[in-house]
Amino acid sequence: MPTYSVRIVAEAGTDPVGGTPLGYDQEILTIEADSLWAARSRAIHRMTLSPMGRVLRIYDAEAGDEIVHPSPSSFRQGRFRIDGLPGTYDGFTRDETWNGFAVPYFSLEEARRVAHYYAAQLAGPDGQAQSDYDTDRNIIRLYDPSSGQWDDYSPVNVEGRMLYPIGTRDWTWEEVSGAAG
Repeated sequence: MPTYSVRIVAEAGTDPVGGTPLGYDQEILTIEADSLWAARSRAIHRMTLSPMGRVLRIYDAEAGDEIVHPSPSSFRQGRFRIDGLPGTYDGFTRDETWNGFAVPYFSLEEARRVAHYYAAQLAGPDGQAQSDYDTDRNIIRLYDPSSGQWDDYSPVNVEGRMLYPIGTRDWTWEEVSGAAG
């Protein structure tokens, strides 16, 4: 059985319970598996670092590339909506779900459109939502007044496309059919 070197990275973030800053952490594991994708899955189960609310990314330690699902046929275009934002948004999906909700990825143009409507919501009791596109870092930033935190969305390489996971695995996106709006 082949052996793969897998690098697991927990990006810097904020402790979701206490609000204290959490630093960057990484771990490299040597895994026996039938494929790189299977090695990724086994590495996640064997890792000793704790993500603690940070974004977890898994890389081929030798090539340096992020390990993505090997089946390009599962990646397709879709249209998504979410309560609180007007219209629908064109994006991409691998038919993944998070707590029963869609897991979309968006082009820069569509991600900026989502960010625009996010910031245009009526102010709530905690203040006004905000959005920003940091051109130097190529990051879309969204400010949540209820938490007092900025969420940064960096592009990810999804089968050769640079896409933004706006609200992915955090917001309650739904996939819909029909004309974009």
